[in-house]
Amino acid sequence: LARYTQDSFSSDREDVALERKFDVARTGASVFVHSIKNQLLANRVLCKRIRAELQSGSPDPARLEACIDAISESNELLIARSEELYRTVKAKSVRLVPVGLDRLEEVTLLRFRQKYPEGRVESRMDHGLQVLADENYLSEALYNLLTNGWEATVEAGREDAPVELLSHQERLYTVLEVRDRGTGIPPKELKHIFEPFYSGKNSNFNWGMGLYHVRTIVRSHLGSIRVENRPDGGTSFLILLPRYGAQRAGGKGGNKT
Repeated sequence: LARYTQDSFSSDREDVALERKFDVARTGASVFVHSIKNQLLANRVLCKRIRAELQSGSPDPARLEACIDAISESNELLIARSEELYRTVKAKSVRLVPVGLDRLEEVTLLRFRQKYPEGRVESRMDHGLQVLADENYLSEALYNLLTNGWEATVEAGREDAPVELLSHQERLYTVLEVRDRGTGIPPKELKHIFEPFYSGKNSNFNWGMGLYHVRTIVRSHLGSIRVENRPDGGTSFLILLPRYGAQRAGGKGGNKT
């Protein structure tokens, strides 16, 4: 009985280790596939612009060159992110280290501009704060929330209203919030939006994995995510991360794009 118990314990421990490795690999694959899909869709938009310019009566060389430069930059970004994601998955862990919100803001907005150069974002992140995070994964989650928020705002016909990226401190948490000016989420859909393959967009290009993928990343950071419909219209997504350390020197930041 003792030998059986010991063998069962060893087997269970190996199963737990394998399951953790699988979870990390699954998270990495989810990040990789979703980010590649978004970047390829952005490249499709650039290709359409090039085609439209070529079909016009007098193509503008400057516009063509700008689109080609954007595609070239996008391809380099795809290569860099692929290598970065591969290293993270190969290491079999999400690496949580102190990351300043200023750096997180910079990487997130850079990714957003790659897809929506003309999209409007107003950022009010406290640059004096740090969180324990994997910069690559957490910025990917925020980027997805910003992208969803901007698409909801455009769909509601409010392109003049920016999506907001905010941070604030609660007792035990650092809260990262993304607010949009869309039409909100119907109550019957709220409990389903984080499910895999659930999407209310009914499009071949929206697989319903975005918010599930965001939730997976947040949970790997020992955090949680909440969603609320705002009284004045739109939606707020709140990422709650365990509070880390004291505020750094540098004060509050702010950025508009």
